[in-house]
Order: sequence, then C-alpha cells, then structure tokens
Amino acid sequence: MHEIHTKTCRGARLEAVRQISGFTEIGKGYAGYLTDESKYPGGKADFLFFPRDESELSAVFKEMASCGVPVTVAGARTGLVGGCVPLSGAVVSLERLNEIHLVYYDECSEEWRVRAQCAVSLRELDRCLLAKSFPWIEKHGTEESREQLARLQKDPRGYFYPPDPTERSASLGGTVATNASGARTYRYGSTRNWVRRIRVMLPNGELLDIPRGKYFASPSREFLIYDSAGTPLHLKIPSYILPETKNTAGIFSAPSMDLIDLFIGSEGIFGAITSIDVALLEREEKISIVQFVDSDEKALDLVETLKDQKAIPLDFLELYSQEAIHLLRDRQQRDSKSVGMPPIPGEAGAGVFFEFSFSPDSGSTEFEAIIDAVRGCGGDVKNSWAAYEPRELDRLKNFRHILPETVNAIIAERKKQHPGLHKLGTDLAVPANCLREMWRIYTERLRSTGMQWLAFGHVGNNHVHINILPRDMDELAQGLNLYREFALEAVRLGGTVSAEHGIGKLKAPYLKVMYNAEHIQEMMDIKRTLDPLSLLNPGDMFEVGSS
Repeated sequence: MHEIHTKTCRGARLEAVRQISGFTEIGKGYAGYLTDESKYPGGKADFLFFPRDESELSAVFKEMASCGVPVTVAGARTGLVGGCVPLSGAVVSLERLNEIHLVYYDECSEEWRVRAQCAVSLRELDRCLLAKSFPWIEKHGTEESREQLARLQKDPRGYFYPPDPTERSASLGGTVATNASGARTYRYGSTRNWVRRIRVMLPNGELLDIPRGKYFASPSREFLIYDSAGTPLHLKIPSYILPETKNTAGIFSAPSMDLIDLFIGSEGIFGAITSIDVALLEREEKISIVQFVDSDEKALDLVETLKDQKAIPLDFLELYSQEAIHLLRDRQQRDSKSVGMPPIPGEAGAGVFFEFSFSPDSGSTEFEAIIDAVRGCGGDVKNSWAAYEPRELDRLKNFRHILPETVNAIIAERKKQHPGLHKLGTDLAVPANCLREMWRIYTERLRSTGMQWLAFGHVGNNHVHINILPRDMDELAQGLNLYREFALEAVRLGGTVSAEHGIGKLKAPYLKVMYNAEHIQEMMDIKRTLDPLSLLNPGDMFEVGSS
C-alpha cells in the first residue's frame, strides 16, 4: 500500500459565502440547475456557485462545510438518474472548468493522451481531436505543450477517445464520475479503461492528484490518505465481488485495486473530479449496418452468430425489438422526414445495428462473413441499411436516437391527463449465457400485462433497455412492480441493476437488491471517512437518511 497526501489549494478565500466569484441565489432563470435529464422531481437549493478554477472550488467546499450546507455538484446535467438534482443547500456548477490544457505522447505506454478540465464535453473533445486544433493550448499553453501539439499536428494519423456515451454533450468529468459507457463498450470497454490520471477535490476542499499505477490497496484491502494536517484517513474497500458484466451499480472493488478506480464510477459521492488525463486511439474508417430480420428471436440468433464471428471486429452490437420497429415504422409513415432514413421494410420484425472497422482496400472477408451470418438466421442482406461516409454514419446514429425521442413524446402526451406519469426504462445486464433467459422473462411478463413496451440497446453486452410506456397511474404502479421483479431476476442470474446509467437518486432503492446490508455499510464507511458530515451529493447512491 502506498500512502497519498492531499494538497491544499491556495488562491481564492471566502470571508463570506456571497463573495465567491459567480455566486447567485437560485431564482428565476436558474431553474435548469435544479434538474437533469431524468426529470427527477423536487429539486431545490438556496445557493448556486460557478467556480472558475480549483482554488475557487476549494473555497466553496470549505465554506459550505464550515456552515454545514449540503453541496450538489453539477456538470452538463445529462444524467438519467437524478444525480445532480439538489435536495437542499448549494449547487456547484463546474461548467466554467471547460478547457483542454494538454495533448501529449506518453513514451512509456506509447499512446497519445489528452489532459482536460472536467466540463469539456465529449463533442468538443472529439471536434478538437478531429481538427487537431486546441485553442487554449495555442493561446495559453507552455512552450512544451505547444511543442507536443505541433508533434500531433505533424502526425498523419488521426486519433479519437473511444468511450461513446449516447449523449455527446455529456461532460468528460461526469462520464468519469459515472464510469459511463455506450455502444462502443462492446469493443473498447467503459470509461474506466481509458482514464490515466484524475484530480479530485475532496469535500474538505483538499485535492488529490491520482495517476494510474501509483497507489494500490494493501493486502488487507486498505488505502491510507493523509490530509494537510497529517491526519490519516483509512479507506477499507468493500469485500463484495462485482458481477462479470458491464456494471455501474455501487463502488468499484477488487483485490490490490488502483486508488484511481475508487473514484471512477463513484458518482461524485467522495469528491468532485476537476481534471482528467485520458488515452486516445488511432482513428479507423468504419462501416455501420442495420440488418432487419423477421422477429426478436431471429435478431437474437443473429446477435449470437455475429459474436462468434471472429473475422468481424465489431465496435458495437445493438438491438431494436419488434415493438421498437413497429413504433418507428408508424412514425415514419406519419412523417417520413422525421426519421430521415429510407422506408423501414414492411416485413421487418426486428433489427440489429452493428459497426466495425473497414477499409475499401481491405478485401471482402468481413462482408462474406456477414452474408453467411444473416442467411444462417433466415435473413436477407437486401433488407438492410449500410453507411460508410461520415455523414451517413451520423444519420444511422441519429436513427438510434429517434427511438427514445419518440418514447418521450408519447409519455409527454399522456402526462397531460396523468401528470404523475413517467416512462420506466430498465438498465439491467446479465452474463452472456443468461441473455436468452432474461429475454424470456421480459417478454413473458410484459406480454401478459397488455402494457405498451419496447426494447433496444447494447445487446452485445447483454444489456437491453426495456422501456415500459404506462397509459395511466395504475399501469405505472404495475410497471414499477415489474421493474423490481426484473431487477431481482437479473441479480439472480449474476447480473446488475445498473449497467450504464449509475444509481443516483432514482435507483437508490435498487442498490439493496444487488448488495446486502453489510456491503452497503462498507460503501457508506468510505463515504463517512471522506465526507464525515455527508454534505457532498446527498441522496446519491444511498437513500436519504441511510448515511
């Protein structure tokens, strides 16, 4: 076990709460800071801060702690579980920490990396990498940082950041705090795999600088952190074994784990991530295909066949269920421009969406394998869409986004009669050998209720989103009972209650489905050690009152 010491941020000081730069009392015009994409209800706060750097953030944290004021940290507010919805106290928006400070080549790992502040969006990061243009470095960077940028610009190859959460306006810091994933997780893994260094502001206003590969848990599963006063903080990592699936439920734990992984995916309950170094990969040309087949069962057959095809290095593998295809076809027939794609074949009963690296000069091995896979499942490659040019690739990705938009529009219309109504979207994943059984559980239970539902998502990771669209409050109650039943079944099969979106406030009750009381207590013990007054992001992961 290696000891790590916090750092004291110097600079901004607070003589009174109101003196911090960017302070405002929550009022008209700031309602957006009381919610996120989950539309979790009840957001309220008295103060809103916009710190411009780590020293100002430190000053806010210290002042709020001295006053006993709860603090909720907000980024891009794209989360789907209510993580940045404040219950009281202060909101600290990190949106002004939005610069890319360094792009550099790490000789030891032989990889290009980017160092960015937490509020840089995934879209902005990709735009800068594509153009090889980084305005802050060009204007404010050191001589060394400009030399590194010039080296990148001379490199004929292009580079990209592999994690791809669906919402490209998400902030880099938010995706690290939630260990976000997306379609390309199938090939590249989740955000955790690509983080090389983080800086974390603890609730006491002190800073941790954590490079990957330096600080590891002891054989007794402990980390030792010294604060600026020399006080030791003992962190004992949880004793549970995480599921062997894509997972964002609870705190990461593994024997001899790296300290950086304790904070990645911790949803900000231990500290606010202010700066991140991430690794890049060389860009490759891609081709995307949506293959339509007769039924959900045929789609699952194709999924399993494509997984077994080693000749096709898939980036992602996604599913559109029969109900999803019908919904999209109905929308397309009502307004063809709203979908922006050729007509969905009338005989299409389900769809499989996948992408892989492809060069026109590489031969036809991949296509031969795909044709064989489709035919083997009773499909016809003529009933498919394919995209190779960047504009067409974007069109297919936009097609994927139309589905949740359509669902949200349906719910919005129904809410006019039933204001308390909301959709129910599962975020469960199971081991690969249990995908068919979980699908059977979903379909048998849902079809027996007569409720409207559809499925889509990252089937390559055995992670399918079931969306239930209740028509009234009775169906909402029925759907909530089903959700819990599905969560219990997923855990029974060795899976997780949240594979992608985290726990936040919305799914805090489901943490008890996956972990027993002892395991939850182990997580809460780490929280209490780093945040003794439980002032940082209260209500996230643990239900209010439990900590």
